[in-house]
Amino acid sequence: KWFWIVFFRSSNIGVFICLKCCDVHRSLGTHISKVLSVTLDEWSNEQIDAMAEVGGNSAANAIYEAYIPEGFSKPGPDAGIEERKRFIRSKYELQEFMKSSLRISTGKSSPSFKSIFSSKFMDSFRIRPTDDEDGKVEFIGLLKVTVVKGTNLAIRDMMTSDPYVVLTLGQQTIQTTVIPSNLNPVWDEDLMLSVPNNYGPLKLVTNSFS
Repeated sequence: KWFWIVFFRSSNIGVFICLKCCDVHRSLGTHISKVLSVTLDEWSNEQIDAMAEVGGNSAANAIYEAYIPEGFSKPGPDAGIEERKRFIRSKYELQEFMKSSLRISTGKSSPSFKSIFSSKFMDSFRIRPTDDEDGKVEFIGLLKVTVVKGTNLAIRDMMTSDPYVVLTLGQQTIQTTVIPSNLNPVWDEDLMLSVPNNYGPLKLVTNSFS
C-alpha cells in the first residue's frame, strides 16, 4: 500500500502546521494565514525566501507567544477542535500574546514578515514590559545551540549506549535525536530556545535512551 504523508506550512506566518491545525488556519483567511502543502503545492522563490527569513517555528513562537500568561496551557496533540480554534485565533488573528509594539494589522493584505523578523524583532529585545503586562513571560531573544558530537561516552546498556542530548533553559526543554548503539555519536544538530528574562544557566545533559 502507498500512503500520502502531507505536511503543511503557513507561507505568510512562516510556521509548519499539522493536519489537525491546518483547517483552523484556513478558516482565518489567507490575509492572516495562507496554508500551503509542503509537498503538493508549488512554491515561489519569494515564498521560500520569506519562510527562511522567519527561521522556523521556534523563532515565530518567540514573537507570537512572547507574553503567554504564566500557568497558561497550550493545546496538546489531543486537544479538541474548539480549543485549537480559540488558541490559534488568539495567537495569530488577535495577537494577544505578542508584545504590543509588534502587533500588526491583519487587514486584507498579508503582513510583512520580513519587517517583523528583522528590525522590529531585534528592537523588541530592548523593550521592557509595561505595567499591564505583569504576570506574563517576556522573551528577550533566541539562543541557537549546535550540538556537534560526543566522544567516548559512558556505556549505559550492556556494551554500548543510545545517546541523546537534552538542553534546558528555564522551563523549556529540547533534545537531539537518539543515535542507537554509538559511544561516539555525531549529531550536528541546531537546537533553538527562546530566552526569557532572568533565564539562569543553560543546562546540557547527555542521556541514554532505554
